[in-house]
Amino acid sequence: MRIEVIGDDSISSQACTYAEYRLFAALSQVVDTSRVRSASLGLRRAKSRPHCDRVVCTVRVELRNGEGVRVRAYGDHPYAAINRAVARIRLPRPDSPGERALTRRFQIEGCISH
Repeated sequence: MRIEVIGDDSISSQACTYAEYRLFAALSQVVDTSRVRSASLGLRRAKSRPHCDRVVCTVRVELRNGEGVRVRAYGDHPYAAINRAVARIRLPRPDSPGERALTRRFQIEGCISH
């Protein structure tokens, strides 16, 4: 599995290292990592009005079978955004269609680890 972390100029290298660690740890708990083709995490300052001055963390995971998932979370600082995005991967919410789809895809592929 390859993990790529990209941060804009406002994101420290320490935050990027933390993001890589958290993403790997979360993925290893919800999926057999040998089934993950790639994972990426992007960190940047939000530019849209409702999220101004916050940090947005976007995670993309692609499985070897071509299935994938994308999660986006906002936080007041990089670490909060990372933690929120990773929590959404770890604990899919049954009330969210996107999160249900992630769980269903991993279950169909036999990737859920118990």
